[in-house]
Order: sequence, then structure tokens, then C-alpha cells
Amino acid sequence: MNIKDKKVIITGGSGGIGSSITEMLLLNGAIVCSIDKNEKSLGNLLTKNKSNSKNLRTFPIDVTDNKLIISAVNSFYEEFGEIDILINNSAILDDCLLVNIFGGKINKHPIERWNKTLQTNLTSYFMFTREVVEKMLLKRTKGLVINISSISSAGNFGQSSYSSSKAAVDSLTVTWANELSNFGIRVAGISPGMTDTPMPRNSMNSNQLNEWISKTPMNRMGQPSEIAHSVEYIISNDFFCGRTIQIDGGLRM
Repeated sequence: MNIKDKKVIITGGSGGIGSSITEMLLLNGAIVCSIDKNEKSLGNLLTKNKSNSKNLRTFPIDVTDNKLIISAVNSFYEEFGEIDILINNSAILDDCLLVNIFGGKINKHPIERWNKTLQTNLTSYFMFTREVVEKMLLKRTKGLVINISSISSAGNFGQSSYSSSKAAVDSLTVTWANELSNFGIRVAGISPGMTDTPMPRNSMNSNQLNEWISKTPMNRMGQPSEIAHSVEYIISNDFFCGRTIQIDGGLRM
């Protein structure tokens, strides 16, 4: 698939990895709909890509709200007549032990925090894919869905909700690839390792970050542009389907 002139929706499109993917798509001539609930970061995205702003649409919505999802997808589809690519990238990280003891009291992982993570990292992928694939089928579009996962899908200390959501995303990639290939729609995934974005930097102190870096054979964090390059590869390789690429510098959980 050639990226030029393709109509693309990306969720979490103004975050660390998302903004880099959006920029790559715009530089390659795509028409991009960037969805993120952070209005400020969407504004920064528009400013940074001012030269390509005519090909960039932004929607500041909560990706856990199905009505807003339907409205955003319909709006982009009605303006451009088709949707070629969906990149499910929205995610939150909420580290929390299943149970812990502090001050002699047992604390349990709050169900509200579990639900919020699963709704953002997993259910939003389901809802967006369902709506976008409907548009692909209406126009007989030989489209592509890319799910951004994480190497935490193998399981990681203190990440019950995050790790399980990413493991489920990997499973959906395989499931949807098998289901949608009948319509000429490819589904693939990317599983980043420790990447230099606000998410890990806001959730860990410098000692913790350095410990993870020391565990990485490449002895550094990945760059968002390296994840964007993997997206570019999957788009261009029409035989890549049903697999999740690990871009982790050799790190294993």
C-alpha cells in the first residue's frame, strides 16, 4: 500500500508515539485524522505540522465514549469518502499492585482503575475498529488496521491492567486478521519496548528508568520515530498480516 493520499485515523495521535506516527504519515502525503482527548497537545500537533495542516484533522474526544467515536469516524468518512487505515494507539499506564500492605493495612487494586485502563487500552480498539471496518466494507476498501501493543503484554510487575490489556490487543490482532482477510483487510500489530515518551518518564523515577535501560541490550530507550518507521513498513508491505512486530531493542520482560 502506498501511503500517499491514504485516509488514516490514528487514536492517541498527539502523544509521544502518536505524534511521531502522525508526522510520518503527513510527510508521506497521507490525510490524517488525529484523535486525542488532550486538546493542548492536538494544538501543538497542528502547529508543528503547519505546512501539512490542510491534510490534518483533529478531534479532541474521549476514546472511551462510543457516541463520540461514531461521530468522529462518520465526520472524517463523510468529508473524504473513505478510510484506508486505522491505527489504534491510545493508551494509559496505571501501575498498581494487585494487593499490597502499607502501614499494616492491606490495599487492593481498585476496580475503577482497572476498568479505566481496559476501556482506554482495549475497548477503544474494539469500538474504533468496528466503526472503521464498517466504512471499509461499504466502499470495498482493501484497508489496514494497526494495533499498537507493548512488550508488557508478556506480563510485567505492577501492571495487572496494562499488561492484560496489551495481551488482549495482541489476541485481537490475530483474531481480526483471520476474520477480515476475507474482505482484503489486513490487521497487524507493533509492540514497542521502553520508548522515550512522557508515559514512562512520568511513571518512573530516573533510577527506575536507568535500570530498565541497563536491561536493554541496545542500552538505550527507543525513539518514537523508530516506532513510526515500523508503521511505515507495515503499510508498505502488503504481505504483512496477523503478526505483531516487537521493537524493543532486545528487551524481554
